[in-house]
Amino acid sequence: MAALMADLSRGAFTFAPPTLPLLLRGMEIDESHAGLGLGLVDASIAALAEHIRVARIATRDGRHFSAIDLRGGRRFELVVQPRRPEA
Repeated sequence: MAALMADLSRGAFTFAPPTLPLLLRGMEIDESHAGLGLGLVDASIAALAEHIRVARIATRDGRHFSAIDLRGGRRFELVVQPRRPEA
């Protein structure tokens, strides 16, 4: 957590607090993908990405983010693929 906070303070990432319209869109995404069990956090991330027109995301949650349909029929391009667990 300390490393994340240090990166945030030096401007490595942008913090975007959720707005009511983004949370409502997140709820729509969650409801439209009810079988995935997205939850509001993942759905809100999808809503924000959709809002700022970002389709390329880094995540290991391929199960959720590869299945989300964004407005306009777009899908996310995942740049970090999940690894198989070590045996």
